[in-house]
Amino acid sequence: MSQNYDQAEVVARVRATLDPTHLVKAERIAEMNSRYIGLARDKVVAEALHALVASIATVDAENIARPDKRRIVAICGDSGSGKTRALMEHTSRIPAMQPYVDKDGVQVWPFLNFNGPSPSTPRLVAFTGLEKLGYPIKTTLAEHQAWALFQKMLKVHRVNFVMIDEAQHAVDTADVNMTTKIGNAFKNLVQMPDWPVRLILAGVAPLPSFLARKQLYNRRTVIRFDKIKGNAVKDTIPMVLAKVIVDHADLAVGEGLAGDFPKRLAFACDGDFGSIVQMVRGAAELAILEDAATVDLKHFARVYASYSGCAAGENIFKVDRWAEMVPYTAFMRDDDHAWEKAHFEAKRRKPTKFGVRP
Repeated sequence: MSQNYDQAEVVARVRATLDPTHLVKAERIAEMNSRYIGLARDKVVAEALHALVASIATVDAENIARPDKRRIVAICGDSGSGKTRALMEHTSRIPAMQPYVDKDGVQVWPFLNFNGPSPSTPRLVAFTGLEKLGYPIKTTLAEHQAWALFQKMLKVHRVNFVMIDEAQHAVDTADVNMTTKIGNAFKNLVQMPDWPVRLILAGVAPLPSFLARKQLYNRRTVIRFDKIKGNAVKDTIPMVLAKVIVDHADLAVGEGLAGDFPKRLAFACDGDFGSIVQMVRGAAELAILEDAATVDLKHFARVYASYSGCAAGENIFKVDRWAEMVPYTAFMRDDDHAWEKAHFEAKRRKPTKFGVRP
């Protein structure tokens, strides 16, 4: 599964072109970005993943395909909620999911991770998984042949855990018949008679509705990554500021990051925790690059302007009427809105609303 493109040589060459001072800053920023910030929900994620491992450790070898409720774990939440980052963090901590060398000296990767293809069919999911396994794809294979080969290769490569990110692709363009086929494919994957795997799914809507299907209901644990809103804002935002700015970046929190700032930051990121962390890191990065000792409101205003493409005078961190704004469409101008209105009216569709993934 490992493909060597000699990335180390490329990295070494780029590092050699940087001024030593810039390289020190780049490494400091990289270290800050590599740190993980957890919430109470992480305990639920860890418990669900450890249950997957336990369901293998306690398996009855003579009745290996017996159904149970611990073979599928799914995390659902909006884009930017932190699903992928949380899963990569927690799966990296589980010894049973790490590569190992078997008694014959062969490297084994028990954890297979790939993004769900879009549009998605069992055939395309199989092709994507086979490609990640390093198996040459035969595009002439029919759907049932591709899926059978994928299941066989999972056993050959001794893959115990399969993680499919962007799993909503399995259903966002599928009709009822195809959705049922994909549901059956996932169900069969975790119930293979001689090699049932454990499945981890992550995605946005309509993944939750897909998981509510009777095919999967008794076979999955679903975890929701909800938005940071209400009372959670006043507790979560200061914690993130302290973790990222003080603990990870070794900087100070400016006085301008109090008052209604937490509400502004949460609003600018639509309450998505991953996006909030990303914006705080972006502000800290600006401070590091300009050799500042404190992260101030001006750093957040610059990051928001960069992320949103907002017009002058419409920066959430600068104006009083920030709650009236729509951050994810802030880059649009009057002519953009006019085109969108005419375009969607012609197609009898409504424009995408703030916070809704198209």
